[in-house]
Amino acid sequence: MKTSEGVEWALRTCLNLTWVEDGHPVPAAALADYFKPPPAYLGKQVQALARSETVSSTSGPRGGFRLARKSQDITVLDVVVAIEGTEEAFRCPRSCA
Repeated sequence: MKTSEGVEWALRTCLNLTWVEDGHPVPAAALADYFKPPPAYLGKQVQALARSETVSSTSGPRGGFRLARKSQDITVLDVVVAIEGTEEAFRCPRSCA
């Protein structure tokens, strides 16, 4: 299975956020610095995760992102839907309908 680059970065971001023991928000720049995706591109993915309520965001000088739920309550499908949307993943040709 091949996932989109956006899903891959979003999954890595969520994984990184599980390692933050104190629950403090992590700035997007720090998240981007860890695996080196383009910061603007990762920012787009993190905003999509925030819109889906997979992560929460805090603004301000000490702001950033943190998981919105316990890590065990976030599925890979949650992340895929946050990035790719709810459109069906498989399209059946007319012959199988």
